[in-house]
Amino acid sequence: MKDLTNQGRALQRTKSNQHRLRQLADRYRQAFTIQGALLRLSELASTVADMEEFYPAIHQMVAELLHAKNFYVVLHNQQQDQFSLEYFSDEKDQQVILQVPSEAFSSGLTGYVFRTAKPLLCNQTLFEQLIAQGDIQPQGSMPTHWMGIPLQRGQQVIGVMAIQSYDPDKHYTADDLDVFCHLGHHTVTAIDRVRSRELLEQTVRERTRQLQQTNLELQKEIKERTAAEKLQSALYRISELSACSRNMPSFYRDIHQVLSELMYAENCYIALLDSSDNSLSFPFYRDQYTPAAPKRPLGKGFTEYIIRHGEAALIDSAAAIQLTKDGEITRGMVTSLRTTRHSTSWLGAPLILEDEVIGVIALQAYDYQYDYSEQELRVLRFVSRHIAVAIQRKLATEQQRKQQEELERKVFERTRELRQTNLFLRLQVEERKKIEERLFHEANHDALTGLANRPRFLQLLQQQFRQRKRQSDGKLALLFIDLDRFKAINDNLGHAIGDHYLVETSKRLQQAIREHDVVARLGGDEFVVMLTDIHQQLDVEDVADRIIEAVRQPVTLDHHQVRSGASIGIALYHADYQSPDEMLRDADAAMYQAKSLGSNRFVLFSPEMLVSSDPKPQPEDQAQAPTATAQAS
Repeated sequence: MKDLTNQGRALQRTKSNQHRLRQLADRYRQAFTIQGALLRLSELASTVADMEEFYPAIHQMVAELLHAKNFYVVLHNQQQDQFSLEYFSDEKDQQVILQVPSEAFSSGLTGYVFRTAKPLLCNQTLFEQLIAQGDIQPQGSMPTHWMGIPLQRGQQVIGVMAIQSYDPDKHYTADDLDVFCHLGHHTVTAIDRVRSRELLEQTVRERTRQLQQTNLELQKEIKERTAAEKLQSALYRISELSACSRNMPSFYRDIHQVLSELMYAENCYIALLDSSDNSLSFPFYRDQYTPAAPKRPLGKGFTEYIIRHGEAALIDSAAAIQLTKDGEITRGMVTSLRTTRHSTSWLGAPLILEDEVIGVIALQAYDYQYDYSEQELRVLRFVSRHIAVAIQRKLATEQQRKQQEELERKVFERTRELRQTNLFLRLQVEERKKIEERLFHEANHDALTGLANRPRFLQLLQQQFRQRKRQSDGKLALLFIDLDRFKAINDNLGHAIGDHYLVETSKRLQQAIREHDVVARLGGDEFVVMLTDIHQQLDVEDVADRIIEAVRQPVTLDHHQVRSGASIGIALYHADYQSPDEMLRDADAAMYQAKSLGSNRFVLFSPEMLVSSDPKPQPEDQAQAPTATAQAS
């Protein structure tokens, strides 16, 4: 009996824990739902451009969380004390709501929530009770369930957001109201953000409209000023052309380019009058359909009409017909060799200089491609005067240029022989300079490897000695290098392979040192490296190690793998040295010491090496000196 009681209690605790866990899971699920909704609401506030897009998006989001087929938002205008319907979606009153006055919201459930500033979950029973108490008045179709929350900005209620259901099976719970309240609290912030953005965009649009209007007015003014500036600029350029154009053809082409920037000038020509034989020449002629016109006698064309009257004229098809009837012009009689294509719009102005017509500048268009205007006639009349002056100036300049060219031709002929003589002498000087450079290189460099030879190396070393006498900054070191087993290479493989091996070794030595250091070949298989600007002895030893490692690597020459090594003697500069030969002698002595100890090693010079290597009898104090110890890697 006692066991049954304990089992019952355990079962009761289990059920109680399950119920508590289920409630906790429901709360977590609700919190997750609310959090997701708030994130979506934040995204809406950041992406939606205006309120017309915002409210439907809010409605859709609420409908995904709650039964919200019927949803509306009402905001209150504090200054006017009126409600404004911002958004309304209802399955029954969608059309009726347009006729409902704004004050009707203040007497319904919306006004009740607004006054109480508290969320309301209302069913039919509570709805009828509020009506009976006089708290509200019925408005529109009666829902079976209604849920509304106040929209608050701080402590101020700015409106109401509500959803309602006409289906008895669809009702709202306290959890639904909690979710709706969370959404409503953040909806106010979202509304403020979207409205601020919408207001900003409206301000921008209005400002843009004002700027566009101002821009139109400015464009009109700019167009007028631009035309005046283009005309002024054209006059300046025409004035400059007489000085900067290379010759008359380029001068006329530049004149045409200036006119093209002012008006349509696809077909343009300049005619000059020769009073001596009453003829017209065409130094510039560009036309879509006809080639350049040759010189011809005066006739009764448009050009002659301008010359006779001395005034600019705009001649269209009708004017051309009338002038033909009046006998002023004869069309198609310019030349008997070809058929003239008639222009439909022709613009011409006389070129006048000192009250005398010297020619005509004309523009024309065919097949009604373009119709010239009176404005363009005035521009051409104005510009033609400056063109006439420029032409006269350019002709005078051209005549002077021809005279100058004739003089220069004579000078050129007289000085041609001198230039040829100077050229010959210059070639001789350059050839001698190249020979001197080659001789200098051959005298100072090894013929096989291209490295500095012994005289050149001693010269460079002497310069370093002089520099060390003036200033003692930076150390100096010599590495005397002798190749191991090189005689065997020459004897076994031949001198040709030996020479190739020396060239390859010189390349490896150059790669192992710095750019400002010097490597030289003293003769045979002996090389020397001069290291400058070193800071410590370890740097010299590192270079020696790199050289030993580079030389000991095998080389394949003519299908033979050649191996050798390097014995290196190192001498460090000190103030007791009197000449470069002494330092080179010490490096050589250290090299022989390294060679006696075995290949592929280096030895630093010490004074005892000279004592041990000197074949002459030594003084008594030197004969009793201790044996020198070599420093080897």
